[in-house]
Amino acid sequence: MRKNKNKGKNLLVGVFALIITLLAGADYDMQNNVMSISHTNFKYNAVSTAINAYVPDVRKMHFIDSLVQHSYKKGMFNGTILVAEKGKILYAGAFGYSNLKTKDTLNVNTPFQLASVSKMFTATAIMLLYDKGLLEYDEDVRKYIPEFPTCGITIRNLLNHRSGLQNYIYVADRYWDRSKVITNNDIPALFKNNNIKPAFPANHHFNYCNTNYALLALVVEKISGFTFTDFMKTFIFTPLKMNNSYIYCKADDNFMKGSAVGFSYFYRGGMKAEVPDYLDGVTGDKGMYSSVEDLYLFDQALYQCRLMKPSVVAEAFTASPDDNGKTKKYGFGWRIRMGDDQKKEVYHYGWWRGFRTYFIREMTDKITVISLNNRSNVHINNILCQILWYGEQAKTEGVAEETEE
Repeated sequence: MRKNKNKGKNLLVGVFALIITLLAGADYDMQNNVMSISHTNFKYNAVSTAINAYVPDVRKMHFIDSLVQHSYKKGMFNGTILVAEKGKILYAGAFGYSNLKTKDTLNVNTPFQLASVSKMFTATAIMLLYDKGLLEYDEDVRKYIPEFPTCGITIRNLLNHRSGLQNYIYVADRYWDRSKVITNNDIPALFKNNNIKPAFPANHHFNYCNTNYALLALVVEKISGFTFTDFMKTFIFTPLKMNNSYIYCKADDNFMKGSAVGFSYFYRGGMKAEVPDYLDGVTGDKGMYSSVEDLYLFDQALYQCRLMKPSVVAEAFTASPDDNGKTKKYGFGWRIRMGDDQKKEVYHYGWWRGFRTYFIREMTDKITVISLNNRSNVHINNILCQILWYGEQAKTEGVAEETEE
């Protein structure tokens, strides 16, 4: 992904750096609560003479384990991580607690709030409907949500974040009665009753906006007749055996016991559990809970095109034609980046209610890195960069070691 190490480093830091840097704190009890799994726990059935047989890199597995263990001991990691290569799990581990107060332990099947990583699943639901001939991407959203006040916005505009719509979160903060939980069904009336106009005409330019994916979840409900929660379970989670995945909606009070609780660091207040509020009744833009192992199953299903035709899957990783030449490229629920060496990465990250989540697929070499964290003040950008750059780093280290010897 790089012409040189410094340029590549700047690119990845730019991708993963978040706008606000919170104070780091590890002033709570950090017990030796770690469960890591190496490639040796999985059966690969690889034959050394087989063509293109996958041979796990034991050195890389130990490198990842050392990297994450060190960060955990420094109080800078509390969550789960999984790294896969060529369709096989190289490394998976769980570090810390699902609830910092009760000291419940994490494991690789613990569900975490995915925050905006939920968007790739909402896009998948829309693509399933397209694959079945139940919608067209270039149809006006009002065909399915006639009560929405703005015309001229297409399904594709929502998927690509090119609708021009304002963020419902900020609109609700100003106009909604916070004693009531807002749901996806409430958004059209919220915009209409308060005369909320788009910030710019549809397809004028890219602007990341949660309203887009909240409306897409509503489109799924209107077309299918299922609630978004039931649709996702019936047509995605169950077929892929994603048994630890669900859509959380505060209005339904369906938080699953054993799911991770998000914690944020407050100046002079320390680590405190985040409590869902009136905004957590909206799903599609956020709200999905899942585990690293379930997300790995989804990752493999995409490669194998188990849910829909290959041509439909490919469009998710195709940037809007209007994004050519721009740094912010977006497909259907995935951010997209082509490196200087023409390697293609698709990814998404999320941040909500104390959770920080990352899902990265380096598609050229089929490397997947998934990390779910439930402390807002963890900073794992450096970990992810080192894992993705491992080949270059290992080569550099190898030269150094050879020179020293």
